Amino acid sequence: MYKLLYQYLINEGSLVIPGTGTWQLERIPAQGDFASKTIHAPAYAFRFQSGGSEPGLPFYTWLGHALGISRNDAVRQFHDFAFDLRKNIAGGATIEWKGLGSLQKGLGGEPKFIPEAESISTGPAVSAVKVIRDKAEHMVRVGEDHKSSAEMEEMLTRKTSKFAIWKITAIVLLVLAAGF
Repeated sequence: MYKLLYQYLINEGSLVIPGTGTWQLERIPAQGDFASKTIHAPAYAFRFQSGGSEPGLPFYTWLGHALGISRNDAVRQFHDFAFDLRKNIAGGATIEWKGLGSLQKGLGGEPKFIPEAESISTGPAVSAVKVIRDKAEHMVRVGEDHKSSAEMEEMLTRKTSKFAIWKITAIVLLVLAAGF
C-alpha cells in the first residue's frame, strides 16, 4: 500500500490519510548561486500537516483501479490501512516509508513526519558564466529604420574634421565682429 500511495502523491501532488495527516509535494524553483557562478536545478520537498480530512472520490476510484478491486473494497482497504497506521504510531512505533521518510509519535500524540531528504533535486547544477561578445553585430531599430549595430557605432563615433571646426569658428567670430 505504501508504494501505491507514494505513486499517488508524486502524480497528484497531495495525499490525505485520515487521522494521520496530509502530505504536499512542494516545488522549489531553481536558485542562482552568484558566489560559485552556478544555477541549481528546481527541486521538490515533502511537507506534512497532521490531521487531515477524508480523501475525495477520485482518490478511491484511482486506488480501486490500481489494486484491481471495486471502489467500495478500495475504501475499506484504505481505511483499514489508515487505522493500522494510526494504531502503530500511537503505540510508539516508527513507520519507515521508503522514498518519503518516517512517521513517529510526536508531542501530544500527534504524528510527526521526518522527511527522508530535505529536498529532491531534478538535476545537477549548471554553470552560469556571463558571456561577453565583443564586436557582436545585431540589428537595432532607429526610428522607422533597422540598422546594424556596426552602422550605428560608425554613425555615432564619426569625427568632425579639423577643417570644418576651423570654418565654423571663423564664421562665428566674423558674425560677432560684425555685430559690434
